[in-house]
Amino acid sequence: MKKLCALAALVLLLALALGGCAKTPFASVPNPVATITLADGSAMRFELFVQDAPNTVANFVELANSGFYDGLEFFRVVPGVLVQSGDPNNDGTGNAGYTIQGEFGDNGIGNAATHDRGTISMCRQSKYDTGSSQFFILVGSFPEYDGQYAAFGRAMDQDSLNALDALAGVPVDGSFTPVGNRPKIRSIRVETYGYSYTSAKIDLSAEDAA
Repeated sequence: MKKLCALAALVLLLALALGGCAKTPFASVPNPVATITLADGSAMRFELFVQDAPNTVANFVELANSGFYDGLEFFRVVPGVLVQSGDPNNDGTGNAGYTIQGEFGDNGIGNAATHDRGTISMCRQSKYDTGSSQFFILVGSFPEYDGQYAAFGRAMDQDSLNALDALAGVPVDGSFTPVGNRPKIRSIRVETYGYSYTSAKIDLSAEDAA
């Protein structure tokens, strides 16, 4: 089933070697930095918010550093709104073979990250716990997405926003599918500063994956 770019991703627990932080378990953990390098050589850098969406970040780190995203397309571009990728089928129907719980307010999970310009956030279907591998990046600011999608990071600099704007400016058809050669991801890698991340996953057998 085609996945709506609504969001999902929760389930608290990464296997982080965290020493003795009980009340704020991620307080001493530096935010990871993700670099999305496009096929044209441009790059976008994102600070990932491990305090706000720990399991969503863990899931993204695992997929990115395993090479899952390498070679995938930005198959959806909504001018002035968002760009979307992360689907191995490059059409909105694919996933990573599992889902994760949605780390956002409407799903009962606190997440202070807001959907400002340059925010990277998880896609989902209409059900809350259907996020998997697909993500979107906001070209504009859309506070109405807060509480509905699991925002988990933000672009770090003007060069990243410039690359995002160029990506969002490609010609599209009436279905917001890029016309001609679709923009591709060369690689996504995440600097974790020595911390290890393992996400909690939901078996797909009982869920319609996003």
